[in-house]
Amino acid sequence: MPSRKRKTFLQLIVLALVFFGAGFFVPSKFSVAQELRPLPDDATRVYYENAPGKFTALPFEANTTALDSFVVANKDKVTYAEVKGPTAFTVLTDQLPRFYVFVADKMDPPPHQLVRLTRKKDARRFTVVSTKGRKGYSPMDAETVKLEYRLLERVPVRSGPGLITFLNYMELRPRQELTPGEYAIIGDSLLDIAAFRISE
Repeated sequence: MPSRKRKTFLQLIVLALVFFGAGFFVPSKFSVAQELRPLPDDATRVYYENAPGKFTALPFEANTTALDSFVVANKDKVTYAEVKGPTAFTVLTDQLPRFYVFVADKMDPPPHQLVRLTRKKDARRFTVVSTKGRKGYSPMDAETVKLEYRLLERVPVRSGPGLITFLNYMELRPRQELTPGEYAIIGDSLLDIAAFRISE
């Protein structure tokens, strides 16, 4: 059962899950963990475990793009999201890293995706595609690494009088080893991305 401090914190952040949206997880698609782990402090971030029980947030890095994912596209468009700097601040040595995130119920498919970034002079970028008549965007399949999702804990949060909302605490991991290079975990918004580098 969540402590009072943790419940209060989660009540404050349940409406702040804008970057990665919300997730609805189908038992046939996602495995459910039997053990419970300590929860990180900020439910809006993407974490990796750099030591047993110790979680560190990946830095969010702003990017520039000609695509507005919150506006209905008036035509099909292919462009780039570009991040300043030739390399990410965070360097990981594990080629099968595990990441930890909070998402809320009632959205399908899950918003998190893992993309590989290409270096372009003093920046990194990935391709984004918009579809005429629709909001949002999608990355190019060729630049996407498929993820496995594991539900670690469902945390009830009081969101109003007599109303309960659940936050899902999830583990994400790539289905294949990551080769050395630049990567990012992205969500519904292109405002910020959680970038990292796999070392040689």
